Amino acid sequence: MHKLAREIPLVLLLLETSNKINRDRIQGVLRYERLYGPWRLHLVEGKRFEQPVRNLRTLGVKGILAGTTLTELLPPVMRTRVPVVFFDAQCPYRVPDGDRFAKYSSITCDNAVVGGFAAGFLLEKGFSHFAYVEDTCGSVWSKEREEGFVRRLADTGVSCAVYRVPSDKARADWGVDQRAMSVWLKGLQKPVGVLASHDARGRQVLDTCQFADIGVPDEVAVLGVDNDELICSATNPPMSSVLRDTEHSGYLAAELLDRLMRGKTRKKENLTYGPVSIVERLSTERFQFDNPLAVKAVEFIRINSGIGMSVADVVKHLGVSRRLAEIRFRQATGRSIHEAIQEARLAQVCCLLRETDLLIGTISAQCGFVTDSYLGLVFRQRFKMSMREYRRAANAADGDDRTSGDGCAKIM
Repeated sequence: MHKLAREIPLVLLLLETSNKINRDRIQGVLRYERLYGPWRLHLVEGKRFEQPVRNLRTLGVKGILAGTTLTELLPPVMRTRVPVVFFDAQCPYRVPDGDRFAKYSSITCDNAVVGGFAAGFLLEKGFSHFAYVEDTCGSVWSKEREEGFVRRLADTGVSCAVYRVPSDKARADWGVDQRAMSVWLKGLQKPVGVLASHDARGRQVLDTCQFADIGVPDEVAVLGVDNDELICSATNPPMSSVLRDTEHSGYLAAELLDRLMRGKTRKKENLTYGPVSIVERLSTERFQFDNPLAVKAVEFIRINSGIGMSVADVVKHLGVSRRLAEIRFRQATGRSIHEAIQEARLAQVCCLLRETDLLIGTISAQCGFVTDSYLGLVFRQRFKMSMREYRRAANAADGDDRTSGDGCAKIM
């Protein structure tokens, strides 16, 4: 028979909140607590100036949910006799030896499944060349994602290049690592689909592509892991990413801890979770054509969609005659350069209507339209509503539905 609680239990959350994974986990814990609590939650983040928790018994802790990255705070947890559930105990960061966590219940990401899931996505995109970029520390979870990625590709008969940090000096200095990564990226067969071990590493790959003048996504398509919107939306172009079920892992961990605290179970349980979906952004959006002139034009239009831009500007950038530029562009895309510019401008207008309170006149001038009335006419023809109607509809919609994280301009 399970125990009835005499008081609201105090649950210790030992999780760094500087990364999205743990913030998602905490959301999952809170969702479970709202449904089946109440709990008193004490969050320990390991931040500077945070008072440490040294005596869990004195504090009255009844259960603990802990990550494995705050290694200096783990000894009191390992000594306690209260129920503990660890996140990713089989693959702690930097430490390949997970034996010390073996006696505890845990919930762990199946990283091999994450890698295979990412490979399937890039295969569906039509790539025939692939590469993986490991994390800078050679972490177990990174190696598992690599193994799953490589295995899934091998099942289809294709190989995979792998970037490994070449030296301890490169590991300690991004400038050194970037130069080595630049050489590696330039040597890959293209177009190539690249999986980065996590979003921050994916951002470094995208930065290196810009550094090395490598086109994204036409030459190198980049996919991250974790869908950290702060990172993915800030890259250029915005980065696609594998969304893992980290929030639900927090819910499952809380559910398991609750069973342990109530005496419904005493045996150790090890649960796993995996990927949910791919959040697609421009970094993996392949063009439906391979004409280099058209690709160059599309990229130029995308970069400059937020300012006034003319067909002459695009032609000058391409360095060919206007007639040749128009012919090649229409052959590749099925429309004129002017039509592509207009579409990019309208995408920017929509973004500014959704995300800002700028006056329509200001938006019109900023996006390169001669007059407000002309923009109004073009907008109504394209969207079958006025700009004010569009803004009202966007403001009435839920914020998550209105913002995709793909950036303001998306063409082709």
